[in-house]
Amino acid sequence: MTSQSSPGRPREFDLDDAARAAMDVFWDRGFEGASLPDLIAGTGQSRGSLYKAFGDKKGLLLAALDQYTATGLQATAELLAQPGSARAAIRAALLRLAGLSSGEAGRRGCLVVSMATEMANHDPDIAQRTAAMFRRLQQLYAGAIVRGQASGEIRAGDEQAMARFIVIQIQGMRVLGKTGASEAEMIDMVEHTMRLLD
Repeated sequence: MTSQSSPGRPREFDLDDAARAAMDVFWDRGFEGASLPDLIAGTGQSRGSLYKAFGDKKGLLLAALDQYTATGLQATAELLAQPGSARAAIRAALLRLAGLSSGEAGRRGCLVVSMATEMANHDPDIAQRTAAMFRRLQQLYAGAIVRGQASGEIRAGDEQAMARFIVIQIQGMRVLGKTGASEAEMIDMVEHTMRLLD
């Protein structure tokens, strides 16, 4: 979305584009490691423009994190909502994560996990946002599990506990991916996770 400051001159850059560009800087360098010159170079914007739009460095991080989580949750929601087998939909969503948790993407890791480990223990805003993302992810998987239980392809049981286990496995995959785990190892983890639903 292109935003305008009123009164005064309209902003000459797209806030979403700036947040996306900053996302890459934070993703590669972390919050503390991302300097103002890094963010200026990464976004192509001046210090004054960034601070006017986002308030400060943390405001820019929060905008970037919100974009990252919205994109990831949407991709997961679309896979889990596909028609047909709920079990197959869950497997497809997990296989997507297996790809993101191996190779170059795996070594880069997950921005949410990175920010949670760097900041959540001392920053309530980051703690709230990352916890909300994990809760939403759990609800998406719980919904798919309930659908599979209704069709008889997933065993009866506490769908929230099953979904929480899946979320924990996903985050474990993202962390292991940073150490260079292979896609075959990630796929094997997916298959073991799917057995929970038998």
